[in-house]
Amino acid sequence: MKFDSVSLVVSDWEYGAATAGTSNGPDTLIEVCSNSQLPFFTQLPKVTISQNLDDWDVNTIQLPYLKRGLPLLKHMRKLADSIESIRKDNNNIILLSGDHSNAVGGIAGFCRSINSQRAGVVWIDAHLDLHSPYTSPSGNTHGMALNTALYSDNTKHQERNIDEQCFSLWKEIKSLKNNDCIPAANIVFIGIRSFEVQEEALVLDENIKVIYAHEIHENGIEWAISEAHSHLQNKVDHLYVSFDVDSLDPEISRGTGTPVENGLQKDQAIKLLSHFYHLPQTEVFEITEINPSLDTDNSMSKAVCEILSEVLAT
Repeated sequence: MKFDSVSLVVSDWEYGAATAGTSNGPDTLIEVCSNSQLPFFTQLPKVTISQNLDDWDVNTIQLPYLKRGLPLLKHMRKLADSIESIRKDNNNIILLSGDHSNAVGGIAGFCRSINSQRAGVVWIDAHLDLHSPYTSPSGNTHGMALNTALYSDNTKHQERNIDEQCFSLWKEIKSLKNNDCIPAANIVFIGIRSFEVQEEALVLDENIKVIYAHEIHENGIEWAISEAHSHLQNKVDHLYVSFDVDSLDPEISRGTGTPVENGLQKDQAIKLLSHFYHLPQTEVFEITEINPSLDTDNSMSKAVCEILSEVLAT
């Protein structure tokens, strides 16, 4: 990613998750970094996509298997349109987002201006986020974010039938990227250690590359970087990198909604993010799921700021 062509996009949507508070994550990270002598974010052109919920009762989930899907569609359309517009000027993007369902709009805008058959995603996370309304145990869309990039809805392993309203809305959400799906072979997960059997089945069916957290601890982060890089090499010209802070170990990632034991350590995250941030193919770099309301003294944002200070210095 080239610094001289980077724009900052802030999207504070938080209603894809079960726990509120991530809407304050992006601005908290910007403030903490600025106070820590890392004014990086304040130096970039900035666009903010704010959640406008005047027309919606977010306490009413509307559809149990696609919770708050209607306002999500509205917000993600705005986010995708903004990213598409910025990228028309050949600008790369750092996306600071609330919960991980913002990747629905992030990936959609990313896909619109490129040949999506040559696009890839590096998903650094504790979770696979490959559910659809057919399989999700919760109906929370932050657990469905990456499925929206794929052709498959994983109906082969569905747990339920969905009604016509849910079907149509899900189809519309997935079509935000203009139906240009990213090939499953162009996706790499890193740091995974929590998932449901339906997601694992989709991984196996589609032969998606997953680098599990225990493999990183056994073989080293350099091995993981090499595995991911080799898998994407010669397949991908455009890369969307998404860093969910719950990929970090809970001793670091206290301020996030779904922490999972045995995650990445800071030095591992620094090496991993440094590699992908500085690749010329990286065009969107997302940081997501910081929740200051679950934190003490903004320790989550401070940890991310420490990581970024090393990443940007390399």
